[in-house]
Amino acid sequence: MPLISPVVLSLVGSLAYFGATVADAAGVAEIGVVFPRINETYALTDWFPVVFAVQNTQLAENLAFSIYTLVRTGPNLDGGLAGGETIRHLKDVNYTSDPYLVYTYLKIVDEGPYQLFATVIWSSCDESGDRPIIRGNDTDLPISFNVKKDGKKVDLVAATADEGQSCPEQGFGINVTDRTREVTLFPGNRLSGLCAVVASPSPTTSGNPCRVRIDADTDASMSAVLRTALCKGLNPPSDCPKENAAAHQLMVVGIAGLTVAFGALVFFLTSFM
Repeated sequence: MPLISPVVLSLVGSLAYFGATVADAAGVAEIGVVFPRINETYALTDWFPVVFAVQNTQLAENLAFSIYTLVRTGPNLDGGLAGGETIRHLKDVNYTSDPYLVYTYLKIVDEGPYQLFATVIWSSCDESGDRPIIRGNDTDLPISFNVKKDGKKVDLVAATADEGQSCPEQGFGINVTDRTREVTLFPGNRLSGLCAVVASPSPTTSGNPCRVRIDADTDASMSAVLRTALCKGLNPPSDCPKENAAAHQLMVVGIAGLTVAFGALVFFLTSFM
């Protein structure tokens, strides 16, 4: 099962913290899978989109989200991995919009059941001891769906257009307070930096990624990013614009650290064949 563009995310950046103990606001930060939807049946398509969204992004900055994904397939979803395991870190992402989309495209060539198994890793302050420490947390988001030739056409705009959609099982919320703590290194503690103080319950079931709308402009921008990635790959489509030889020698497989204007990042292309 060849892997196309195995490394497409390499964002760099840092935030300067100076012992702040009060955040800008309190509320619920949300993260979840916008597409696909659980138990839906989709038609075969050249590249199948998988879209995550972070909502209330101003509350997510100190949660250090990472998204771990793998895809299972086979009659009982026990046929082994259909693609490589991948983890993408959003810790240093500059959230440029709310919601903020994180997406990928999969090359699925066979009909059958699939499961996107996503684990969101996030951090918070643990104040139970004499000194605060950074605590790691993880929340699973298994999304089962089907692919058939006569299934529903893959259309992100149509799938997200209706208001009032709710899918709490595809995401979750974190009750972020207006407090942060600066954690320092000390014997027995190897993590330092700023962490968010969260309130109970966290995670919550109040997340709803299905309220996120993907409009035509956003969909077109995502498609343009996909096309650019394919054209810069090892086996570009025949209709890609010609690159001059010098520029082509400098190309890498995929696009590293690519962000687009509407506030989204694409992180990998995987081929299931």
